[in-house]
Amino acid sequence: MPRRAAHRLILLLLTGGLAGCSSLNKSTSSQVAVDPSSGSDVRILKDAWNWDEGFHYAHQGDGMALIRLENNEPVHLIRLEQPGAYPEVHPLFPTARNPLKALDVGAAAACAAGGAVLLASDQPKGAAWAAFAGAVANGLGTLSKPRKVYQSGYYFEGLEPLPIGNPTNPSLHIEGFHMRIPEGEHSWHYFQNMERYHDNRVEFVSASDESIEIEYSNLDEELNAFLIAQGFQPEPKEGMFQRGEAIEITGQLTRVREHRVQNIVRYELETAWWLYNAFGLASDTAHVTTASNWALYNFSNPGFDRDLISEAVVQAMFESLESTAFRGKLNRIENLESEWTKEWKSIPLTAAAAPAGRVSSALQSVVTVEATDGHGSGCIVSEDGYIVTNYHVIADGADAYPVHFQDGEKRTARVVRYHPVHDLALLKVEATGLTPFHLNLSESIDVGEAAYALGTPYDIDLGASVTKGIISGKRKDAHRTLIQTDVSISPGNSGGALIDESGTLIGIVNEKVLGMGVEGIGFAIPTHVIPEALKIEFRP
Repeated sequence: MPRRAAHRLILLLLTGGLAGCSSLNKSTSSQVAVDPSSGSDVRILKDAWNWDEGFHYAHQGDGMALIRLENNEPVHLIRLEQPGAYPEVHPLFPTARNPLKALDVGAAAACAAGGAVLLASDQPKGAAWAAFAGAVANGLGTLSKPRKVYQSGYYFEGLEPLPIGNPTNPSLHIEGFHMRIPEGEHSWHYFQNMERYHDNRVEFVSASDESIEIEYSNLDEELNAFLIAQGFQPEPKEGMFQRGEAIEITGQLTRVREHRVQNIVRYELETAWWLYNAFGLASDTAHVTTASNWALYNFSNPGFDRDLISEAVVQAMFESLESTAFRGKLNRIENLESEWTKEWKSIPLTAAAAPAGRVSSALQSVVTVEATDGHGSGCIVSEDGYIVTNYHVIADGADAYPVHFQDGEKRTARVVRYHPVHDLALLKVEATGLTPFHLNLSESIDVGEAAYALGTPYDIDLGASVTKGIISGKRKDAHRTLIQTDVSISPGNSGGALIDESGTLIGIVNEKVLGMGVEGIGFAIPTHVIPEALKIEFRP
């Protein structure tokens, strides 16, 4: 074979060896940069996965990073984080032409032309067929994946900063965050691609036929943490009673729309926020709609992505603080008690002139109060049927409740008034000749003295139960003064009596501290609070 023909054959075989080289373009090294004016501390992270951590974000650099993007992956997520700013997640898609496709086309043409020349010559036909095989292989390479690859560079604007609290304003505190999503208000919107998503060209929509009701979700923990970080709330102090006065805000998630594009998802959330007050008075409400960041959709767990919900709710909270509805309302604490009690007329009552004398005699002054979700206890404070209990015992909103007396009689009590902050309520049964408690209305509390709890713990059949302990201390909890006691308190004791050894009522049993290793810590509302909280005038 002439040398020139041999060289040509070798060249054709080498060209055929490049068959489909574009399919070998597995990754793109991409330069990711953030607007330098936003600072050099913007963390750049990329989606990653391993057996130990599962899906997570891996740190790539600060301000600028060279990132490897896998061209066979349909999407990559780039997350930007910066202290004091909203995080952002940017989905990247392979949109650039695979540059090696041109090499496949050229190699296919060269092989085809070389094969034709060799076929027409007197050279061995095997070389020609090898060239044609290379042409076919390179031609198939033009059709192979990846047809599109990631760009060689991406540039992002800086992150939006979080608001900063005014130190001269009262502290803000999230009282609770609820999820109350009616039937049909959790919906799924499917889009074929990002272009159709931005044009709002939805493929189809489906919705849940069930409602979602979660009272006091634990999202309030994240919300309060952000308020602390941004100076809207001071760092918490050690101890149970150190929060002090604050403007309290309640939030509620009312609607969720899931936008799914290929295999990523983001939420559109509708939330309501209002200045919380325990009195139930109408307050200003801010309605906020926010969009979450993007995330990979977890097909094995189609429930809510908590991290997405949490980040979007944090943004919604800060937007509510800057809304027109709350403007001018966050710089002072309003006296809502005067508004709540302004139409109350003082109720004159006559309590017992003398103590019962014995603990067993005082039991006839305690009742059991039935409610829709359980029961509590109550204390008779007048012979004509007035009873004091805890507000949370009758907080289900009914106007009347069955009341069981110690002699087995059952009567219906109507709600006269209640004070949510002090957790007290006044009930009235139509009766006369009842045995009321003798009340200690002084503000002195004898720490170390014996005390007894009277009430109905756990089950109505356990009415007229007595437990004994001591008065452990006097505590101040924001607006409330409390008696601390080690008397055994169980569910159902709420609203019952805390008495001294002579049978005098010294407090209304209120709550017990629950927790691993916690024993003997309960609280009662001192009786001297009752006249002011419920506007009762006790006459001798």
